Amino acid sequence: MLFSAPARLRASLTTLGEHRSVTFAVLVDTIGAGLTLPLTIVYFTLTTDVPLAVIGALSTAASLVALPIGLLGGVLTDRFGAKTSMITNNLMSAAGFALYLVAHDPVTVFAAVFLANASERLYWTAWTAYVHDLADGRPFERWFAFLEATKAAALGAGAVVAAVTLAQGQDGLRWLVLANVVTSGGAAGVCATQAPGGRAAPPARRAPDATDALVATGPLDATTGRDATDRHDRADARAALRAFAADRSMRLITLGQFLIGPAMVLPNVALSVLFVQQWHLPPAVAPVQFAVTTALCAALQTTVTRAVAGRRRGTLIAAGATLTGLTVLPLVVLPALGGTAAWTYVVLSAVAMAFADMVTMPAMNAVLAEAPHPRIRGRAIGVFQTASSVGMALFPLTLGLLDSPVPWLLWAITTAVFLGAAWSWHAALRGLPERVQRASVADLEA
Repeated sequence: MLFSAPARLRASLTTLGEHRSVTFAVLVDTIGAGLTLPLTIVYFTLTTDVPLAVIGALSTAASLVALPIGLLGGVLTDRFGAKTSMITNNLMSAAGFALYLVAHDPVTVFAAVFLANASERLYWTAWTAYVHDLADGRPFERWFAFLEATKAAALGAGAVVAAVTLAQGQDGLRWLVLANVVTSGGAAGVCATQAPGGRAAPPARRAPDATDALVATGPLDATTGRDATDRHDRADARAALRAFAADRSMRLITLGQFLIGPAMVLPNVALSVLFVQQWHLPPAVAPVQFAVTTALCAALQTTVTRAVAGRRRGTLIAAGATLTGLTVLPLVVLPALGGTAAWTYVVLSAVAMAFADMVTMPAMNAVLAEAPHPRIRGRAIGVFQTASSVGMALFPLTLGLLDSPVPWLLWAITTAVFLGAAWSWHAALRGLPERVQRASVADLEA
């Protein structure tokens, strides 16, 4: 055993004590998402007469239209701080899921999915910067792992409630969505009154690299005061953005984010439809699988993060992407399953995806926060997360293959995409400074 249970408990309680208000905000924000996240596409297949292919197309269209929200969220985060972005994303989520309750036609379905996706785009742009501000120069993975474990516990609790509710029948679907509306609104209120607040904290001092040479700040103009400072700031930001666009590693990270994007929606989009419509399992299967994944992440995230401390982040991200691809690879040859065999696959795939997430997410988000120049961190994260969102948005277009003569092609394409993500991330990290390629073991175990 790498770390004793009492030691893990003390570390968790220390972190909780330092950020009680933030932890509470995360719990409120996330437990409602756990009620509905596994059902985002299945919900409309069960509550409307809109065909599956149309729902998939509407989901893709709405996701694509929502993509600029991630880029705008980067500007919002850089200018007003991650806290403001977190509040805004919760209000948008509440509005989107409120529309779920009245969505019966393609137009309303599109609007509901658009708002829900827009809130997600803004969330992922803000969340990484939010955790980076919390870390305040301390090891990013440590704080990210703790908060991700907290989120997983909340998501898992919501998924368990969803599974129990749906076990009583499909009528509970609307109650789950209504609960998510309430918790999203409540989370916005909690975030508005809790730390951290205002603008993002100043970036921690770090060793200079090639990008810094392109964004050196010029001397202040004593005669014009603040206006000169503002001009220098804007010039520095433009130079940093040009350096960002020209950097091969930044482009490879963007490609890697695009290719790994479908992993975020694989369980609740493709697998849930496969289980319910093709394997004829009950609708509760989606939240059951989700609950297994999140329970493992809640229990083991901090332990796994410590266990892989010091390893190269590119290797960790590539390993997680490869494991996700291998999870769906058997579906290329497996026939439709039922009974014990189907539930065995449900559980095993949930376990595999949980370990892929635990290995990948802290390292990936650390790179997203630390690789760009601090002056454009929010906008760079917005670009990275928007690339991921494009992959997520395009993935539902492949759902029609499940009703085609070649359903196995969906899983072959999915596997190839994740293997491509593994290569891209691994190649990207080789061109970055050592401080980005790996975290200090001593820091992570402190």
